[in-house]
Amino acid sequence: MVAVNTTGDQPVSPREMLQAIELLFCRMDAIDQQCGNEFPLFSPGESNRWTVSQGGSWAGGFWSACWWLRAKVTDSIEDQRKASAISRQLAAKTAIDSGYRSLIFWYGAALGALWFQDAHAQQLTQLSVNAITHSFNPKLNCFPLGTAMGGGSRGNQAVTIDSFASMIQLLSSSDQNLHRFMAQRHTETMLAACYRDNGAVHATAQFDGRGFEPIGQAGQWSRGQAWAMLGLSRAAALWGEPYTTLARNACGYWITSRPDPLTPNRLGESISGYDPSASVIAALAMLSLANLLPDGESLRIYSYRQISAVIRSQFFTILQTDKDSIPDRRNGDSAIFWGCSYKTSPGVEELVESVWGSFFLMAALCALTGFVEPRHC
Repeated sequence: MVAVNTTGDQPVSPREMLQAIELLFCRMDAIDQQCGNEFPLFSPGESNRWTVSQGGSWAGGFWSACWWLRAKVTDSIEDQRKASAISRQLAAKTAIDSGYRSLIFWYGAALGALWFQDAHAQQLTQLSVNAITHSFNPKLNCFPLGTAMGGGSRGNQAVTIDSFASMIQLLSSSDQNLHRFMAQRHTETMLAACYRDNGAVHATAQFDGRGFEPIGQAGQWSRGQAWAMLGLSRAAALWGEPYTTLARNACGYWITSRPDPLTPNRLGESISGYDPSASVIAALAMLSLANLLPDGESLRIYSYRQISAVIRSQFFTILQTDKDSIPDRRNGDSAIFWGCSYKTSPGVEELVESVWGSFFLMAALCALTGFVEPRHC
């Protein structure tokens, strides 16, 4: 893995963070103009060649989330309407047999219900909760991954860490005690299957007829560890101990195993390459946990350092664009965050610009600048 040059260790200033938010918001306009009514998923590197989806796949909710977040910052009714319109396009996903529905609808609908009391978003959030709760498997004591969206024929016997945080948040937003009970049971099963005493977490586990067997090396996949930290920070906010201690340990494992702010995609693999998006998600998790701890300032500082490193890295590219082509923003400049390691085809994993990566970077920046509560994102 080749070292990445950043502009020293100097943290970004509040002004630079606000500029980065504005640049990423401008990038949304360009992506929207290019992709039209389809959902942008990812674009390799700085190529601006977007793979799109009519239905949004597992990542469609993040495109709506980008606009909910922008509306939260700008107070723009136009941005809010845009987010709501995109959210409406996700409705068909409620029937899909996949645990990734929680990612789609927490970010794509529930944020609109939470931040704006948007009537459609409230309705869609409730529909998605009702649909997901029907997939709870009492024998497994969890919500399985499901067979759709890549889950495969054994998906109903598997759990995955990617949707851990969103499952907790979405079901706990319900006013029904049963739904919140299911969320905590799912959490307990995930932790029993995937969490190790040193704070490292397996990304996936498979039910073998007697219990869940974890797959791979705990904590090796950086984004998987970051997803786990995000989920544990949500559990800690809702239920306190022992989740607060488990979240602290998972964050501690991240810090000791990944001393550099720009993390490798996988530990111990020389050809792994970087995955800055994992650093961003981990930073957001630490910001959330820091607010729950009396001594949380060290986590806050570490998160700030990670986000600063991402903004100053080659993976955050500022583009000079035609200022007359996007009249609604203050200027035409924008920025690409292309630091998301992703399988773009069988056997090919590369760094891409993605809607979920952009959302989490904007969310972390907005949390650091006080626009949003990190626990919501």
